[in-house]
Formats: sequence, C-alpha cells, structure tokens
Amino acid sequence: MKPILTFKAFSKNAALVTALIGSAVFFNSCKNDIDNTSPGIAALSIINAYPSTNTLDFYIGGQRLNNTGFAFGGKIDYFTAYEGTHTSKVTLNNSATTLANKSIPLKAGVYHSLYLVGAAADSVQYLLLDDQISQPAAGKAHVRFINLSPNTTDLSLELTGDTTGFKNKAFKGFTNFKPVTAAKSSFVLRNAANGVVATRDTVNLQNGKIYTIYAKGLATGGTDATKLSIAVSLHQ
Repeated sequence: MKPILTFKAFSKNAALVTALIGSAVFFNSCKNDIDNTSPGIAALSIINAYPSTNTLDFYIGGQRLNNTGFAFGGKIDYFTAYEGTHTSKVTLNNSATTLANKSIPLKAGVYHSLYLVGAAADSVQYLLLDDQISQPAAGKAHVRFINLSPNTTDLSLELTGDTTGFKNKAFKGFTNFKPVTAAKSSFVLRNAANGVVATRDTVNLQNGKIYTIYAKGLATGGTDATKLSIAVSLHQ
C-alpha cells in the first residue's frame, strides 16, 4: 500500500498530542466501507543534521517531500503516514546522486523524528527516534538533547539554571524529554577534554512547548557553515 502523506502545521502542543488520534479516526472512518483492516496512522518529521554545504532532496515512496533544496539545519515538520515500513531515499538536490537508500519503520499512533546525520561526503546515516510527546505542566517546557556531531567526543548540554540533566552523550546519543522552566535561556556545550565547545544565547523556551536541542556540525575540518554549533528544534 502506498503511504498517505498529509502535511500539517500544529500550532499548539495540545493539538500535537491529540492529532494522531483524530487522524486515525478520520482515515479509518473513510475506509470502513471498503476495508476493515485499515492501517494505523503515524507521524514523521525530518531534520537535516548532515554537515554539508550541499542541499539535499528527501523521498518517501518515490515522493519528494521538500519543495526547495533541503539545507543543513533545515526541518520538515510533522506529517502523517500509514504505519509500516516505507522506502526512502536521500539525494543531492536536483541530482541522481544517491546518499542514502533505506527503509523507515513507522508505528501507529507514534510521533517520530528522523535525523539525517554522518560525516562521509557520499553517505547519509539515519537516526530514527520515537518522540515521547506529552503536554508540559503549566510554566514548563520539555527539552531533550541529542549529539549529532559526528567527530566529537561525548558532549553535555547545560541550560541556564540546569547543569546536570543532559550529560555525556556520544554521537547519536540522546536523552529523554525533561521538564524545564519556560523562560529565556542560554545553552552551553561541553566536553571533558576541552571544556566549552559551543554556546548559544537567549533562546526563549516557551510555556507548553516541546523542543529538541541538538549539537550539529563538525568539531574539526568543517567550514563556517558546518562548524560545531547548537540547534534548537521546536516539535510542531
């Protein structure tokens, strides 16, 4: 069965938490008359953390998801697709040069994030995560940390007022989502050998929102555009 790809913009996290339930009801009710074994609905977001100045194209089931070149640090917000295993492909933008050709398993009723990562000039790796989405308590935001820098040692993320929650993650290592105070915050990346390796000032973590903070880029050998830095991704 071909995937059903429906692009949505979720303006509120309450909608984000409940949207898949509504999607599943809608799609199943439309198919009840012809198919009593309708597959469930999953959601997927794509994040380009592959440190290259070349833009990419991303395909699922032969359908290109990006309208323009998919740049380093770019993101495709959640869209819905049927559960099951989907074929996917990453190419250079407007090119037949393939950097990845992999299957993506999607679970019904689950939000997923797919991170495009790696350091090789001719190969993209995947990191597929199940996003444990839940509504933050009043006055809180939810944050997780992922190390997506392919040539660093273990990294730790420190937030203003919280220096203990996101420690010692190797490449592709990640934390669970953690509640933090919703406020303007500064971020620091550290490793054991060199201390502070990147900073980012004055990020407004909004009440009720859900974020992934990730290390992206190259610790050595990159350009200004692909050097090690801190990225902030809002789940929507």
